[in-house]
Amino acid sequence: MRILFYLPVITPWWFDHIIVPMLRNLSRDAHVAEIHVMVAPLWRNTGVDGHQLAPLGGVDKLHWHIIDQAPPAAFRVQAHDIPGLADTIDAIAPDLTLARSADFETPARFPGIVRYIMEGAASPFVTDPAWVVLEEQPFAYGAMPADVGLIAACRAFVAPLWQQARAGVMTRDAARAGLGLPADGKVLAVPLQYEHGENLYLNHAAYPDSVALLQALLDRVPGDVLLAVSDHPLNRLYVDRSALERFIASHADRIRLVVGNDVTVRLIYAADAVLSDLSKTWSQAAFAGRALVHVGRYRMADWLNGTDLSAIGQAGLPTPDAEAARGWFSWHLAGRLLRPEAVDAPLLLRHATQHIVHADLAANCAALTALIAEAA
Repeated sequence: MRILFYLPVITPWWFDHIIVPMLRNLSRDAHVAEIHVMVAPLWRNTGVDGHQLAPLGGVDKLHWHIIDQAPPAAFRVQAHDIPGLADTIDAIAPDLTLARSADFETPARFPGIVRYIMEGAASPFVTDPAWVVLEEQPFAYGAMPADVGLIAACRAFVAPLWQQARAGVMTRDAARAGLGLPADGKVLAVPLQYEHGENLYLNHAAYPDSVALLQALLDRVPGDVLLAVSDHPLNRLYVDRSALERFIASHADRIRLVVGNDVTVRLIYAADAVLSDLSKTWSQAAFAGRALVHVGRYRMADWLNGTDLSAIGQAGLPTPDAEAARGWFSWHLAGRLLRPEAVDAPLLLRHATQHIVHADLAANCAALTALIAEAA
């Protein structure tokens, strides 16, 4: 078996904590004949540098493909235009490609199975930041297999965790009071996306930045709907938010920036509806039973009952199907989460083809239970 790690937008942290453990495990796996890693030098905090590669120098079966001749943006955005790249992939002839790529067009041309390595977080459940999922198509929100038996098995494994999480559900009134939001009136929660230059997935966003998004909402949302905004925590740490803060201050009658601990979770409980584009906060909305207003380019699963901006302000917006939500969370937590330290080739193939076995479900739930107990 030949495995290709195709990593145009891997960050150093992801490489060290997610990719390296997988490479070490797979190098010892008798099912694996070759491991190929295609990556570029650091640019916008994506890529690797020499000190990250050095510890892997003695690892068997590794073949490196360092893309250092093309312009840095080309590999991240339009890699299919790089001379010789397609020929290199064809020569590798991978059976399985694991891609961390914001360019979906290029990997679609690769031979073999292609899966994207995406974040495993699914609020409100506690997961390790190094746990990931393999997706056939990124941003396929709410997608799950048609295998009813598999979903039922996942539900059985996750039942104790589900009941524990449901005990933490807040009422809308309590959430509004805790955030200082008006008890009456319509509230649209607007969780903002990470806007650092390293997040090249923003190329797929409906709006170029938070200010453009909020301006579009002001233009289209009825004036009696309060836009309650929570910022991504990494934006507060690493991104200049002065333009956003000025914009919000200039529209204080219609927009409120809400801050504090666990603010997005509490804001979603306080809201009548939740705006969604690329943010993973759609899962918290589904768990809380809040209507989703989706502006993104990628279609949500039918069970999420997402609407568009034209529905804002209407009474009785449809909410996610509660039973389907429980099925999706159960599938995600027991059947989709991939722990890098546990990876071997058979496990990767089971995840890539959705042929998860009961032992996989049990192992994920045991790891989740231990993590939650440690966090408590």
